[in-house]
Amino acid sequence: MKMLAIGDLAKKAGVSVRTLRYYDTRGLLNPIRSESGQRFYTFKDVVRLGHIQLLKRTGFSLNQIYKMIEEKTIDGDRLLKMNHALLVKERDDLNKAIGILDEAIKNLDGQAETDLSTLCNHIKLGEQSMSSEEDWQKVWDTYYTPEENAKWAAAKSNVSMDNWKEIEQAWPDVLARTEKLVGSDPASPEAQALLKEWNALSQPIYDIDPSLAGSVTKMYDNLDSWPQDGPQMPFSKEVWEFIKAAGEAAKQLN
Repeated sequence: MKMLAIGDLAKKAGVSVRTLRYYDTRGLLNPIRSESGQRFYTFKDVVRLGHIQLLKRTGFSLNQIYKMIEEKTIDGDRLLKMNHALLVKERDDLNKAIGILDEAIKNLDGQAETDLSTLCNHIKLGEQSMSSEEDWQKVWDTYYTPEENAKWAAAKSNVSMDNWKEIEQAWPDVLARTEKLVGSDPASPEAQALLKEWNALSQPIYDIDPSLAGSVTKMYDNLDSWPQDGPQMPFSKEVWEFIKAAGEAAKQLN
């Protein structure tokens, strides 16, 4: 096998160029450098990358993987037990996603048709449910202080499961209509009405602790900088910027 440039390896392995560079800085991969500084990867690098991806999926941290690579020792019993636990969790996450889609199908039952954007947001909601609490915690730890994390946990525990379910099922339609309005006037009556729906869906948390609004804004202002191994983004940066613009317009209108 000939050596692969970084872009070729990224395509072959299904990872980003940014991830490969990050692995290089962590000492997990050691590509050959050309005189111009371009990275080239050998077959051994490709095999090692496969091991890294597998061990990451199993639940090992990059620090643990680095130690295993350097010492060439693996706790087989622990590895298999972690893999078993991961598969059980994936099964539970799939069941949860199926449950959300079942609920969406029930809600759409009897409707002659729906638009593609709403349908896709329903599917995305199911996929997002498979993002683990640990994935989200990586984002929360980045943008929330320990005190804000504690406030969020307390606020969420005070919202009933039925209320959460209603909110979850309402988001796909709201997001679909927001996507259609991106690029239009955020001060329009339609945009302002949609802003009120966004605020209403968030209000149960803010009613419990109004101070949490600021931490949410900070988190979504930095959508482009969320951790690579974090959760799936619930909406695009363009959608968020439009809703923020609608909020600013609302202040002027009032």
